[in-house]
Amino acid sequence: MPENEDIVLNLPYQSSAPALARQFVTEHAAGLPTSVRDDAELLVSELVTNALRYGRPNIALRLRLDPPCIGVAVQDSGDEDVQLIAGVEANATSGRGLLIVDAVASKWGVNPLEPPPGKTVWFEL
Repeated sequence: MPENEDIVLNLPYQSSAPALARQFVTEHAAGLPTSVRDDAELLVSELVTNALRYGRPNIALRLRLDPPCIGVAVQDSGDEDVQLIAGVEANATSGRGLLIVDAVASKWGVNPLEPPPGKTVWFEL
């Protein structure tokens, strides 16, 4: 894939989507440093899981490679706000996804779709 060109994968709105997203990152980011690729796989899994849990179909994954960096965006049609939850209970089984993104990504953010509904959650490594 040429550098600085977006590649897009439309994901199914089903439980297999995070694994498909990780595989897509693995295949297309093979030339990046292992640590960057591993972090991208982790973070894309978190964002796609959030899109399944809180968003609505359709889910699209967009990658942009600029070695040794990568940009990843996950778009869904849900209108629920994306919020970073600071006080997750120690024994909670969910709620840490964006905390992980915030801790690992160089930059990240949320852009509402125009026209609504929908949003794109993105990160860079």
